[in-house]
Amino acid sequence: MKRILQTVLLSFLLVGCSDVYSKSDSSPILDKEFIEANAKIGQTKDEVEEIFGTEYFAGKGEFETNEVWVYDKVNDDFEYEKSIQRVPFDAIREGNVDYQLYINFVEDEAFMYLYIYRGEDGELWQYQVNPDGTTQDKKM
Repeated sequence: MKRILQTVLLSFLLVGCSDVYSKSDSSPILDKEFIEANAKIGQTKDEVEEIFGTEYFAGKGEFETNEVWVYDKVNDDFEYEKSIQRVPFDAIREGNVDYQLYINFVEDEAFMYLYIYRGEDGELWQYQVNPDGTTQDKKM
């Protein structure tokens, strides 16, 4: 069941993404409370950069109007292959990556947010802001 959920979720978010690139600048620490307070459907790319910063990697979807941005926080000197097609579940579970925030854009507006993090219970959790503005927070 867990693997099915992961596959469905990633296929929705990543829709054949490619052309990964990154930008650098200082970004805020994106904890769940920050995401809850600031992730809004319909924000423009400029608004997202203003709120969440410019330290993300991104890729285009198979349609030119779709794009996914990924914000993450990596601990120490840990390195991993950054991909908008794969969530580093083990790295998050082990504490090497604190979180990943996926923002799915349609044209120039945020369509969905997905924040994957390790909860205080040591388990992986996801907080999601859906296209209709509703939210979900659940264990993966």
